Amino acid sequence: MNYFISKTLGIEDPNVIFDNKLEEIEYKGERFKCYYAKVTYIPDYCESCGVCNTNYSIVKNGFKSSRITIPKVSEMNAFLILKKQRFYCKHCCSYFTAQTNIVDVDRHISNNTRLTILDKATTIRSQKSIAKSCGVSNSTVSRVINHAAQDIKHLPFSTLPKHILMDEFKSVKQVDSAMSFIFCDATSHKIIDIVRDRKLYSLKNYFSRFPLEERNKVLTVTIDMYEPYMSLIKEVFPNAQIIIDRFHIVQALNRALNMSRVKLMNTFRRSNRPLYNKYKRYWKLLLTPFEDLNAFSYRKLKLFKSWQTPKGVVEYLLSFDTNFQHSYEVVNELRYSLKHNNSKDFITTLNEVELNEVCFKLKIVLKTLKKYQLYIDNTLKYPNITNGPIEGINNKIKLIKRISFGYRNYDNLRNRILLTSRLYASPIKKEIKQPKVA
Repeated sequence: MNYFISKTLGIEDPNVIFDNKLEEIEYKGERFKCYYAKVTYIPDYCESCGVCNTNYSIVKNGFKSSRITIPKVSEMNAFLILKKQRFYCKHCCSYFTAQTNIVDVDRHISNNTRLTILDKATTIRSQKSIAKSCGVSNSTVSRVINHAAQDIKHLPFSTLPKHILMDEFKSVKQVDSAMSFIFCDATSHKIIDIVRDRKLYSLKNYFSRFPLEERNKVLTVTIDMYEPYMSLIKEVFPNAQIIIDRFHIVQALNRALNMSRVKLMNTFRRSNRPLYNKYKRYWKLLLTPFEDLNAFSYRKLKLFKSWQTPKGVVEYLLSFDTNFQHSYEVVNELRYSLKHNNSKDFITTLNEVELNEVCFKLKIVLKTLKKYQLYIDNTLKYPNITNGPIEGINNKIKLIKRISFGYRNYDNLRNRILLTSRLYASPIKKEIKQPKVA
C-alpha cells in the first residue's frame, strides 16, 4: 500500500512511510484530501556539531508534524500530514529534524507543487487561475515565479548570439512611455533579456556592459524601421549588419496604399455613391497581390450588375484615377520583388519610380525605403531571418496581460515573460544561411 501511494503522489523518498489513513477535511471553504505519513531514519552525523553517530550518541526524540500542500489528486486539493522524526545529540545537547526531498527546510509547499506552478506559469493563464488549480494563494504563485526567474536569468553580460532580433512591447504604466525593450536569439527564438524602457541612452548603457569581444561577434540585428535602433546598432555592434524586417516593409506599403484608397473613396462620397460603396466593400482585393487574384472564375458579386472576377473588380476600381493605379502597380512590383528575394528588381523599382506620379501617402513611404535601401538589401540577402518569432512573443505577452487583467508591477511582468521562454531548454529552431558572395 505504501508503494502505490508514494507512486501516485510522485514521492520517491524511501524514508517516508505512509499510514493506511485517508480523510477529507474542509479548509477555507474547500475540500481537501489528507494523506498521513512519517519520515524517519538513522542519521550518520549531527547536523549541529557534525559528530558521527557512534555509540548511540544521537537518539530519536519524538516527532514534529507539519502540513504540506501537494498537487491535486483527482481534481481535489490535497495535504500531506507529515510527521518528521526529531533527533537529540548527546554530544552537543542540540535537537534537529529529519529532512526529506518532498519539501525544502522551513517550507510547507511541496517541491512537486512548486514545479507544477512553474509549468503552468509558462502557459497563457492568470496567476489567480494557477493558484486555484494548485491549491495555493496568489501571493505564493507570484513568489515562486519571482524566485525561479532569479535562477534562470541570463548570466550577467557574458555572451551574445550571432543573430539578434529586437523589438518593443507595451509594458506597465510605471515605465517611461509605457514601452519596454525586448531582444531574442534569431536561431533558438529564446528571449535574451528585457530592458525597462526603449530610450536610446538606456539601451546604450545596457549593451555597453557586454564585453567588446562579444559585441563584435554579432553578425546581424533585425529591427523594424525605428531609427534610434539603427544608431544604437552602429555604436554598440560594430560588425553587425542591420536587417529591416520584411513584414514591416510590406505593412508600410499596404498601409500607404489603403490610406490612398480611403482618400480616393471619399472623393466619390457625394458625387457617386455606388462607386464609393465599391471602394469601401472591396478593399481587401486591392491589398491582395495582383498575381494572386483569380481572373477566370466569374461569379455574382454585390454592388455589380454583371458577373465579375476578383481581378476584374480590381481593374475596374483602378480605372478611375491614374495616380492610384500607378501607386497600386508600384506597390505590387515591390511586394513581388520582396517575396522572391530579388534585390536588384526591388532597388531598381524603388529608384526608377516617379514620386510625382504616385499618391502622397505612398510617396512618404518610398522616400523612407530609399533612405534605408542598404538595410533592405540585407533583408533580401538573409531571407530566413525575420522578426516573426519576437512578434509572436509580443503577442503572447499581450495575451498574458489581457487574461491577467493587466500587470501593475514591472518586475513581476518581466519575471513572468522570462519564465515562459527560459524554463525549458530551447532547441535550435532554424539554421541561418549565410549570404552568397558575388
